[in-house]
Amino acid sequence: MDPDQTGFEECKLAMFRVWIGASAADAGVRLAAQMASTVVVARILSPEEFGLATLVLGVNSVMGAFIGLPFEESLSQRRRLYTAHLETALFASLILTAAAIVLSLLMGPLIEIWADAPGFSIYLLISSLLLLWQGPGAVSKAVARRSRRFVEISFCQAVSTVIASIVSVLAAMSGWGVYSLLLQRLLPNMLYPMLAAIFLWWRGQRIWIPIRWHTERFKEIFRFSWLHLADVGVTSSAPAILAFMVNAFFGGAVLGQLNIALRIVDPLRMAMMGVGHNLAFSILVRLQTEPVRLIQTAGRIAAAVGTAAIPAFVGLAVSAPVLLPLLVGPGWDLAVPLSQILCLAVGLSLPYRFYYSAYSALGRPEYGLLGSVVGLVCMIASFLTVVWLNGDSAPAISFLVYEVATILVVFPCARIVARGASGAASVTIARIWLAALIMAAAIYMIFLRTGPPLVTVPNLLLMILTGTIVYSVALLLTCRQCFRDFASLLGSHKS
Repeated sequence: MDPDQTGFEECKLAMFRVWIGASAADAGVRLAAQMASTVVVARILSPEEFGLATLVLGVNSVMGAFIGLPFEESLSQRRRLYTAHLETALFASLILTAAAIVLSLLMGPLIEIWADAPGFSIYLLISSLLLLWQGPGAVSKAVARRSRRFVEISFCQAVSTVIASIVSVLAAMSGWGVYSLLLQRLLPNMLYPMLAAIFLWWRGQRIWIPIRWHTERFKEIFRFSWLHLADVGVTSSAPAILAFMVNAFFGGAVLGQLNIALRIVDPLRMAMMGVGHNLAFSILVRLQTEPVRLIQTAGRIAAAVGTAAIPAFVGLAVSAPVLLPLLVGPGWDLAVPLSQILCLAVGLSLPYRFYYSAYSALGRPEYGLLGSVVGLVCMIASFLTVVWLNGDSAPAISFLVYEVATILVVFPCARIVARGASGAASVTIARIWLAALIMAAAIYMIFLRTGPPLVTVPNLLLMILTGTIVYSVALLLTCRQCFRDFASLLGSHKS
């Protein structure tokens, strides 16, 4: 190989390592900030307040999904991007935000009466006003992703989450109740574009983009955007539908327990998926003309992520009887089994989500939409079935069914795109799962077999240390190559 080309490849690999390091730091900071704020607010607020916040955030997430995410993905995957595309995306997001605010005014009181949730309408209106920053945030992140400024993205995400977590804690301590939970989730969306603008100003680049309508540019991004919009809308509606079903059948207190269980799972899932998707997309989008290689690369990414994600979520599940009481205190006993099932569900599905990143990079968001629709239908059907058979476990089991259903859609789509090139990765992921289950069995036998565990920090640290050692040894036996998968993926990638 030419020495100059070799130097270029080494420089590129070093840059990828910087991006991965920054992204890992971002994920760690956000996870720590969200967990720390949950430790405080869970000791101040009641399960009913957590339940009401879940209903509000469920509806808000659906509205927010229609405003920013489709445009971010569409702008990121375009081969040629003009300023007019950005102006059009901002215009469309502003109109959609205005529509969301109007819908909040009209539908909020009706939902409040229907769900028997006092205060829902005003909370929904306030949360919809915070969506004004969703569009600018999506556009700024799309531009940063195209320029591969992942360090900047990581910094803005981490700092915005830390600030939001601090504000949330102060709001809870000041007696703001549900508002503190809304700020914890929604304030980062407002802070991110502000921090991104500071970076642009620091580099001497233009900060303000006119908000204009360009019919032709909208048509260029519409084909991708409306399909991705539908996918994101269905995906975002699933938690909202689950929340309203739980509230209807079990009440606000049980919904609050589910909220706490999700707060153990979601920060790690969102950090891993958000960071991983941005990095993976930057690789996959450059393989648009090679579907077989794209799917194979997505499989290697899924296996590499699974090496860390699967033991993390399995470890969370097995240590939940100690971890959750330490974090949120007494009064949340029902959240422990809920969080265990939720952790296993996310551990199963998260690696395979990167196939949907591949379909998106290929310009085929309809596959993601298919997975979301199938998952939603299966979730509703399983919830109603379990309620009829044994109601107590309906929330967690329906969540698990949703995640498993989205996995099952991956395989026929991969066969259509690349003649089933996902088989090798599935074998690798199965080997990782075997190592993680060995780890879980060891932790159970040592710490949980004799009865309720000792809820102390030293005991939790011992469980983590034991799990780390056992998993490392088990993975060495079940999948020795897995330790080197991620590095080999980066090293073998050619521009």
